[in-house]
Amino acid sequence: MDLLLDAVITAISLVFLGILGLISGVAIPGLFIAALAPWLDWIVPARKKS
Repeated sequence: MDLLLDAVITAISLVFLGILGLISGVAIPGLFIAALAPWLDWIVPARKKS
């Protein structure tokens, strides 16, 4: 029974850490890029202004 409980706790922990990894790897850098987008467009324009 202890082995089964340890396996369930490990699985729940891995799912939780996977969600945290997804948030820290995708969402947080996306917020910084969204905040820097106007300055990046000023430094390297996407297209020529006519």
